[in-house]
Amino acid sequence: MPYKVTDGKIKPLSFTPSEVMRRLRVDKIKFIDLQFTGLTGRFHHTTVAANMFRAEDFEIGLPKVDGSSIRGFTEIQESDLIIMPDPSTYATIPWLEKDQTARLICDVIKGNSRRDTFARDPRGIADKAEKYVRKQGYEYSYWGPEVEFFVFDRLEVNTMTPYHGQSYKITSRESPWSAEGAGYALRLKEGYLPSAPGDSLMEYRNECVDVLSNNFGIICDAHHHEVATAGQNARNRYSVRYSG
Repeated sequence: MPYKVTDGKIKPLSFTPSEVMRRLRVDKIKFIDLQFTGLTGRFHHTTVAANMFRAEDFEIGLPKVDGSSIRGFTEIQESDLIIMPDPSTYATIPWLEKDQTARLICDVIKGNSRRDTFARDPRGIADKAEKYVRKQGYEYSYWGPEVEFFVFDRLEVNTMTPYHGQSYKITSRESPWSAEGAGYALRLKEGYLPSAPGDSLMEYRNECVDVLSNNFGIICDAHHHEVATAGQNARNRYSVRYSG
């Protein structure tokens, strides 16, 4: 669920299908990016024209996924899957400037007549886990990712010519092996919470957090440099799931 921060208070945002349809018109959206997560955590998407999207698609879903082509999903004989857009995840994508594009995150369900939840959909797994916690007598459960990632200046990988050799090369201005650094290299495993100028990516993380908060309603309550060279950390605000 997206959130909005006002005067230091975090308020949940929620859209109904009818509100999303209105926003599509008001925001002059031309395309809708339907996004879902694979079993291994990789983001996938398919895009539809906004003028072809109907309010009933929130109820019946869209038959847009070949599960056999996504790692860990299905075999070919059971490959027909449906994605079910979640209206509460509506947001516009700020870096697509030519054609106004919105995104909706989707649940993945089976393509059978019962529209069963697909057992390997990460969002479905989270829902099952929340229901299990509820059955154990807990009123609330708290859910939130802590995103850790690397930012390199350049990454070169050569695995296509094994008869010649295989290699990789990492270029980072923060690294002690960099020949083009700014003179403030971080020694190996000494990158945890360094101040500037050692931490050269603070402005980059600020921009990431700003976009996540203002455009997608994803609240990051802290970000910092991680232990590894060029390692970054963005701690997202958890969501509260209520029993009901």
